[in-house]
Amino acid sequence: MTQLLITAVIWTGMAFFFSDMNAQSKAIFYLVTSWLLFLIVIILRTLLGKRKSK
Repeated sequence: MTQLLITAVIWTGMAFFFSDMNAQSKAIFYLVTSWLLFLIVIILRTLLGKRKSK
């Protein structure tokens, strides 16, 4: 959960400067976006799995 929050803060900062990014910076932005989405899916699966098992 902490990793999700830290990554979300970094992603927000990068999104603010998206128009000033070059191609390499945009590639890093897309990697961070992919990682953020992956973390969201994993956390949701974990929460729903715990909820379902109760």
